[in-house]
Amino acid sequence: MAGYVKSNPVTSTLLAVTSAVNFNKGVPGTAGVANDTVILGIKILKNAGAATCTFNSGFRDQTGAQNTTGYVFSGSTTADVYVPLNWINTAGPLQVTAAVANTVIIETDASGYVP
Repeated sequence: MAGYVKSNPVTSTLLAVTSAVNFNKGVPGTAGVANDTVILGIKILKNAGAATCTFNSGFRDQTGAQNTTGYVFSGSTTADVYVPLNWINTAGPLQVTAAVANTVIIETDASGYVP
């Protein structure tokens, strides 16, 4: 079909735990390395209490050092929240934690920077 561009499939991961989840080349499981995962977006499902998603590692702060305090995204008690990102973990392995189990969906893909 003219004008059609096939997009790459992404990995959608529901974080079913409240412990840290490591990503390697866009897939949850073992710890990866810097530049191996692209985070395309996150969805935080509505929840009765505070539901958050924290990127624990993988990104830099304003000094260029890896941010170890994390980036926190907040959900809502009335509607699902979708945050498009298109971020790559340039500072180290990607690790993500959900504050409430089964409320955060991470959309990831392997980057082309790490073989």
